[in-house]
Amino acid sequence: MKKQNFVKGTMILVVGGLITRALGTIYRIFLSRMIGPEAIGLYQMSFPTLIMMITIVTAGLPIAVSKIVAEAEAEKDLAKVKKVLHIALSLVILISLIVSFLFYLLIPLISKYFLTDERVYYTLIIIIPIIPIISVSSVLRGYFQGKQNMIPSAMSTIIETIFRMIFGMIFSLIGLEKGVEYASAGAMIGMVIGEMAGFLTLLIQYQFHKNEYRPVQKQKLRPLLNQNENIYHKINRIALPVTTSQVIGSLAYFIEPSIVSHSLAIAGISTAMATALYGQLAGMALLVLFFPTVITYSLSLSLIPAISEAAARKEMSLVYKRLHQALNIAYMIGLPASVVMFIMADPLANLLFATPQVGHLMKIMAPFAIFLYIQRPLAATLQGLDQAKESMKNSIIGAIAKTIAIFVLASNPRFGIDGVAMAINLGMMLVTVLHFRCIVHLIGYTIKLKPILTIGLSSLAMGYISYLILSYAKFPFPLGIRMILSLVLSLIAYLYLLLLFKVIKKQDIARIPWIGPGIARILP
Repeated sequence: MKKQNFVKGTMILVVGGLITRALGTIYRIFLSRMIGPEAIGLYQMSFPTLIMMITIVTAGLPIAVSKIVAEAEAEKDLAKVKKVLHIALSLVILISLIVSFLFYLLIPLISKYFLTDERVYYTLIIIIPIIPIISVSSVLRGYFQGKQNMIPSAMSTIIETIFRMIFGMIFSLIGLEKGVEYASAGAMIGMVIGEMAGFLTLLIQYQFHKNEYRPVQKQKLRPLLNQNENIYHKINRIALPVTTSQVIGSLAYFIEPSIVSHSLAIAGISTAMATALYGQLAGMALLVLFFPTVITYSLSLSLIPAISEAAARKEMSLVYKRLHQALNIAYMIGLPASVVMFIMADPLANLLFATPQVGHLMKIMAPFAIFLYIQRPLAATLQGLDQAKESMKNSIIGAIAKTIAIFVLASNPRFGIDGVAMAINLGMMLVTVLHFRCIVHLIGYTIKLKPILTIGLSSLAMGYISYLILSYAKFPFPLGIRMILSLVLSLIAYLYLLLLFKVIKKQDIARIPWIGPGIARILP
């Protein structure tokens, strides 16, 4: 199995992630237009429940598998790699079957009392087969990421998205004839088919590479019982804090639609209107704002095994370097994205969703989105340094603060759904600050002000240029074409400023896999 270095592995995940996120965004835009905000609201209401179930089942196992496999690779212990995968798969299959059965029994209560809209029942039913599929797939992805081979993960997510798009559109349109609740369930059926396609892709990749273990089986290994106990101990030490963190976060996400609905009811908003407003926020505004996280998520997936391997070898300077690289990339991409999404919020909302209210919500959240974009690399660093407990504590604090803020703000008629957006901002900002404080304490990481200031100024310049072109340039083109031109021209200006300020250098661009050498040749 071919191993990629940190930059190349990240680039593979970024390219795969950009493709899937672009396809997924296009799909959600078309889906929103076809079935409307109310059906999207029902679909979005079911998502926290799905995330909660997956979090309970996987129990932090993908991160544990990735970290332990990376450490075993550094120690050249291939038998341990095989054993940890088998143990994790056995655990996740058993837990997923139990949780799926219990979830089936609880669906009537969840739809009626927690989500306050019984029409979500059919969508929740469709979630049941997704639970074991995603759970097994996530462990396989953790295994490949631990071996620092990101191609299978990228391939599986692309294939999963394509199948989900095709069948989600087909079944949601069929369901729409019967009502919005069936349209929402149809979209979830598409997700089942997509996840199955992604799982089969991972399974084929694993079968193709598993022969590498055959020579290891002939070696004289340490007693199997001791090895199993050691692996179980490591999995628990890593997975349990991650699980607790994710369960708390998922629980907050799970009860979020219920808190939003009840809070908006206190503010005098009907259930149907609250569902539509939540669909605008979670299914539309956040869909756009979360788009850049495809890069930071890819960074975090590559960062966990890279930092784990460096820490296992006691190379703390390499840990520092990897974190610095990841934060620089996240900041250079996240900050201009925040600025441009604030500038383009209204035209984006009109173009993509034909819903002006979405642009208003985007403007509230875009300035704070940078905290979300740098949060994942920070969390990945803590997990890679075996400090998952600290990440857990920070996530719990953020989730509790966000949940309380939603109730306080959204129940106020002055804020309504705007209060939910403000509460999400608070949660993102708080968790990121707490993560950063922990990392400073652990490795003494220091911020270099010059690149932060230059990237900040370059991002503001990019936003201003984008605003001028979009508002005053007399291009005889439709809005979509003018937005693309504005984005491309302002992006060129942004990259030029980064080169001018020497935040990035020509040789840095040349080191980017595949496209870097070609871009470097045309630069001055």
